[in-house]
Amino acid sequence: MAYRLEVTQGDWPAEELAKGVEGLLAESMVLSLATASPEHGPHANLAFFAHDEDLVLYFVSERSTRHSRHLAEDARAAATVFLPPPAFGEQLRGVQLTGGAGEAWGRQAEAALAAYRRRYPAFAQDPEVRHQFLTGGGAAALYRFQVERLTVVDEPHFGRRNYLRAQVLRG
Repeated sequence: MAYRLEVTQGDWPAEELAKGVEGLLAESMVLSLATASPEHGPHANLAFFAHDEDLVLYFVSERSTRHSRHLAEDARAAATVFLPPPAFGEQLRGVQLTGGAGEAWGRQAEAALAAYRRRYPAFAQDPEVRHQFLTGGGAAALYRFQVERLTVVDEPHFGRRNYLRAQVLRG
């Protein structure tokens, strides 16, 4: 782990909370991303994602989508990653994330592609497709979401309705 968490709400060791977050991210393949713009208001979308050891999430999207246009105007974003509960109101498991997001360029694009291919080995196998993602030459692009704060609920591990909040520290 190249980051650490500073717990801002809840009484739980930061290292254990980080392991819980990593586990939730590993168990889910789809995030719900929320963006907004003054002109068009709020918007949410679903995206397959990957993440790295620095708690940066990566996703692929076409630049023409509403959320991509929003991120080009304002990098602030929120996301949720959750696992379906076995029954209504029981054993909730998920993480709410806030931070900055935008198109990945240069070394960020290389990191995004590497993380995405680790999770989805069939992604961008064609050399031309890889080149387009790394140079920004296609309609779709790699995006990075750098998590700054998070809220975790993982009832099987941290207790019922125990919402734990943390700030992500890097460097």
